[in-house]
Amino acid sequence: MELEYIIEQLQKAFDTESIKEIVVDSHWLTINKENGINSTGFCFAASEVIYRLTGGSEIWTVKRLVNIDNLWNGGTHYFLEKKSNKEILDITSDQYTKRGIAVPYELAKGTGLRNISKKARLLAELSGLGKL
Repeated sequence: MELEYIIEQLQKAFDTESIKEIVVDSHWLTINKENGINSTGFCFAASEVIYRLTGGSEIWTVKRLVNIDNLWNGGTHYFLEKKSNKEILDITSDQYTKRGIAVPYELAKGTGLRNISKKARLLAELSGLGKL
């Protein structure tokens, strides 16, 4: 499956209220609705879907930023870094950039993924990408 197609499907899912209600935790859903930025709360699930559908640990490092200066609304921000060239793939970065917040990618730490998360499984299926 092509990366561009996966991203397109995920971005459509971010705009779908019924998918938000199922995938996004209540804390993040409230922030999503308050700030009007549809990607809010999807960073982990979206990163995991892309990771699992496009080569996993052979291609990507999962990265996280932990509540730096409370920019992350009390949470953690996840994104992917391509191993071959250190290119960042963060399809939910707009939840910060639209609020004038630069994402300090250089402060991120790598993290692993073991089991497929329920949120990623649901997001993949509901966005039409199939089963993880």
